[in-house]
Amino acid sequence: MAVLLLLVLFESGRTPSGLASLAALLTVSLFILRLVADEILAQWWFQAGFFVGDALAATATLRWLGLQADLFLLYLLVVFGSALTRSARQRLIVAGAAIALYLISGWRPGTGWPTQTEFWLRAVFLAVSAALMAVLARDARQAQDEQRRRYEERMVQVGRLATLGRVAGEVAHRIKGPLTTISVDAEVLAHRLSGDKAALKELAEISGEVERCKRILKDLLDLGRIEEMDVSPLDLRDGVRAALKSLATQAKKRGVKISSSGLDAPMRARGDAALLQEAICALLQNAVEAVAEGGSVRVAAATSGGRHRVSVIDDGAGISSENLERIFEPFFTTKTGEGSGLGLSAALRIAAKHGGSVDADSAGPGRGARFTFVIPTA
Repeated sequence: MAVLLLLVLFESGRTPSGLASLAALLTVSLFILRLVADEILAQWWFQAGFFVGDALAATATLRWLGLQADLFLLYLLVVFGSALTRSARQRLIVAGAAIALYLISGWRPGTGWPTQTEFWLRAVFLAVSAALMAVLARDARQAQDEQRRRYEERMVQVGRLATLGRVAGEVAHRIKGPLTTISVDAEVLAHRLSGDKAALKELAEISGEVERCKRILKDLLDLGRIEEMDVSPLDLRDGVRAALKSLATQAKKRGVKISSSGLDAPMRARGDAALLQEAICALLQNAVEAVAEGGSVRVAAATSGGRHRVSVIDDGAGISSENLERIFEPFFTTKTGEGSGLGLSAALRIAAKHGGSVDADSAGPGRGARFTFVIPTA
C-alpha cells in the first residue's frame, strides 16, 4: 500500500484526475491496518486477504493510471511478502492471485492479451519466484521449529539441573561422611592383611570406587555451588587461558594436541570468573577424553552480536543424533568407565546462570564434535 501511494503521488503531476480519492483511499487503508486487533492480524484468512488486497490495489492503480504492466515488480513484492505468512495454503492463494491479477492487468478491451514475449516471461518469472519463495519459507519455518524445539528441551534440562543443584549439596554432605569411613577402613584392613594378595586387590578396588564416588560428589557439590554466584566484571579470555593451562598436562599424557585462536581482543563480561573457568574446563575435559592418541582439540573464541562464543572443537569419537539430544542430561555419558556425566550438565547450568547457553553439534560418530559456550558481553 505504501509503495502504491508513493507511485500515485509521483504520477499525480501528470494525471491528476481522480488521484486524490485514490491517494486518500490508500492512506486510510494504512491507518485501518494499525487499528486491527492482533488476534485478527494473526488469522490466516486475514493475512491471505491482506496480500491479495495488495495485488488488487496494484492492478486497480496501474489500470487507473494507464500504466503498462511493466511495473510487475509490484506483484513480485506481493509474492515476496507472502513468504512471511505461516501457512503454505496462504502462500499458494496469494501467489495464485498475484499472478492472475498480473495477467488481468495486461488485458485490454479490443486488443486482448499482450503479444510481447516480455509480458509472458514476467508471468513465468512470478510463478518461479513464488515457488522458490515457498520452498525457502518452508525451510526457514522448519529451521525455526527445530531451533524452538531444541531451545525448549534445553530449558527443560536447565530446570532439571536447577532442581538437582538445590538438593545436591545436602545429599553430598550426608554421603561424604560414610564414604570417608569406608576409605579409612579399607586402608586399615590393607595394613592388617598386607600378606593376602587377593584381599589387597579387593580392598584396592573398594578404594578406587570410593574415590570415584567422591569425584561424583564433588561434581554434585559444584552443581549446588552454581546457585551462589560472585558476579563481577571480568575478561572471559582469562578463564579460557586458565582452562587451557589446567588441561595441558592431561592432554600431553594422552597425546592430544590443543590449540587456540581468537584470544587477542578483550572479551569483557560480567559473571563468576571461577564458574566460567569451570564450565570451559568441563568442555575441554570432554573434548580431550573424546579424542584418541594423536588427536587434536581446538579452542576458538569470538565476539559478535553482543555475545561471546568459545567453541571447543575436537576430531574425536563424535556423537550420534540420538545421543546429541541427551548429551546435557545429568549423569548421561557415552564414555565407559570415564567421567560422571555431570561436566556438560554443569557447563550448561553455568551458562544459563550467566544468561547464555551451550550448543552441541556433531556430524556423527567418528566425525568429531563442537561445543560452543555462549554468554552475553558486558
